[in-house]
Amino acid sequence: MKRSMKQAPGVIALLALVAIAGCGERGQKYDTNLLTNASFEKVGSDGIPTGWKLVPFRGGEGQSEVQYGLDNAVKQEGAQSWFFRADPGTRRFYLLSQEIPVAEGTTHVRLQGWLQTDAAELKQDQFAQSNFLLTFYDKDHNRFQEMRVADKRTPLRFGTNPWMEESFTFRVPQGTRFVTVSCVLGMNGQTWFDNVNLSIPKPAEWEITTTRNFAFHTLPGHPLPQGAADAQQQIFDYMAKQLNLQSTVVIDYYVYPDTATIQEMLSLKGHEYVSWDDREFHSINPNENHEIVHFMTDAIGRPPRAIAEGTVFCLHDEWDGRPLDDCVRDLVSAGMLPRLTSLFDYNTLAMADPNITMPAAGSFIKFLLQRWGPGKLMELYAATNGVNSYDAVASAVEQVYGMKLEDVEAAWHAVLNVRQAGAGGK
Repeated sequence: MKRSMKQAPGVIALLALVAIAGCGERGQKYDTNLLTNASFEKVGSDGIPTGWKLVPFRGGEGQSEVQYGLDNAVKQEGAQSWFFRADPGTRRFYLLSQEIPVAEGTTHVRLQGWLQTDAAELKQDQFAQSNFLLTFYDKDHNRFQEMRVADKRTPLRFGTNPWMEESFTFRVPQGTRFVTVSCVLGMNGQTWFDNVNLSIPKPAEWEITTTRNFAFHTLPGHPLPQGAADAQQQIFDYMAKQLNLQSTVVIDYYVYPDTATIQEMLSLKGHEYVSWDDREFHSINPNENHEIVHFMTDAIGRPPRAIAEGTVFCLHDEWDGRPLDDCVRDLVSAGMLPRLTSLFDYNTLAMADPNITMPAAGSFIKFLLQRWGPGKLMELYAATNGVNSYDAVASAVEQVYGMKLEDVEAAWHAVLNVRQAGAGGK
């Protein structure tokens, strides 16, 4: 390993070129279609394309089923395509799926395929799917999450469209050993699928610079700005100190030279990608002070969003460029301060204006920190891990703080009212 001549003091720069996927594993095929019978030319005795299988997607037995089959009149390539067709009363839908093994160390896959639609439209009690799906499994064939039917998907295609090609590169969880590709229609209309391709793109080469809590990955010719690694470590240390944490987490921080590059490499619309389980952060910015708070607290617990985001904005002590206390003072004055019953209910919070809920959440966490300290807050993180309802949070608050949540809320309001009076109600 070499030391970079441009490294910041105390930062080790490893100039080894690190493959982002596969690590050059012997026998790995890059940019090669791993699917068999990708254009549905071979068919089994059951009418299902060889190498593919029909899997229930939504709906139960006895309900009106989606129609499906091969169409030799409409095709993008070869002699035929696969189609699903549904009417407004269809309630039972299927996936046409194929699973393939991938090599250990694979971190990206590229999904390509063609589809055509005719009057694809969502009807009542149907499902917004007319696209390709990806599902990931580990070596024991366990999924990395169970909440969603698929882990990644191409855009939903509504209406009537001629053959269109989809091509997206997706980051996959660490430890992925099997990938399932699926064609699906979950709503009224008809969608044809053809010429599907799943490949592992040739790995990018990364240069790595490390600090105590970060492994920065940059592309050759695009090094970190001078001092950026040290600055990011200092941000991390400051946040950890405020929470009284001695975090040993190491975050893989991928820094891209521009928006076009990250969007092309990860098929993003924006300029950031976060994987909590893999402790990865991808961005065009070399310094970050928001997601790192979640990374350092993740080992303790994943509390409701109002607690997790409230902690970040409490540490920033601002919202949208304004001091947090000023924002909350305006909410109190306007009679718009939300109750905790709405902050700690996930569905209610998701529908509310973040310009109201996030300053309020930050203010509440600030109150907890100032009254009981960071140790108790981290206990609350652990007690509310995976929780998304007010009643569950209320139970955890009583367990950690020895007070009913409504009494804690009243004490918070009392502090806000004193501040409001001190500011003359302005």
